[in-house]
Amino acid sequence: MEETTQVAAFNTRIEVDVAAARLADEGIQSFITADNLGGTFPMMQMVTGGFKLHVLATEEERAGEVLAEEYEPIESRPTPEQSRLLGAARLLISTRGTRLRLALFVLTIVAVIVIAWSTTQGTL
Repeated sequence: MEETTQVAAFNTRIEVDVAAARLADEGIQSFITADNLGGTFPMMQMVTGGFKLHVLATEEERAGEVLAEEYEPIESRPTPEQSRLLGAARLLISTRGTRLRLALFVLTIVAVIVIAWSTTQGTL
């Protein structure tokens, strides 16, 4: 089995499909990898680095030239939106985030009790 290498990463499935079609037009075989839990959690792409386009290692240079004509490369650094999401994830993991989750949980329970009591008109 020949070795493969990643030549590009894209934020959406449409972009990576178009790039793969462009490579196919040039006779370069490619395949796409994406970690989105089998399509059940498409927003996972923001965390895992997007849709990745791979080619045979022997075709890497040629594929890079073809893609460079039409696409700007996506760097491995997160976009500002991804940075905000990562910051929010770090907050939820932190001690302060734990207190925030606990406060939200308590508020949710209180809201459920108030709604249940008001809909039963105090017959609980």
